[in-house]
Amino acid sequence: MGEPNISAQVAPIYTADLLYEQNCKCGTTEVLLTGESWVNEDGDNVWRIDILDTGGLDVNRPLAVLGSLVANNISAANCTKLVNARYVTKTSIFGDFTAVSLRESAGAVIILYKDCSQS
Repeated sequence: MGEPNISAQVAPIYTADLLYEQNCKCGTTEVLLTGESWVNEDGDNVWRIDILDTGGLDVNRPLAVLGSLVANNISAANCTKLVNARYVTKTSIFGDFTAVSLRESAGAVIILYKDCSQS
């Protein structure tokens, strides 16, 4: 099997992604349960949100789990759309988040992955 052919157009994307992986993700995480919230107070924005459990009995109609969401790179109107969405277990949301909360009735567990003051 030969080496992969990486074109000049996609090479900068791979390079940027590798640099981000190397320098920005410090491995700091936080776990939120139903009714809990997180707000960036130390400069460590969240770059990834993983929803582990929606608590819904019908897997085809999971509960909307987010109570609020604030991001630097997503408009308030689009954050509202994400808050009102219904997620299945094992969903990931990527962005530059500065605040996240879970609904009281969410029945959810989410993991917030922080990027350690590098956003």
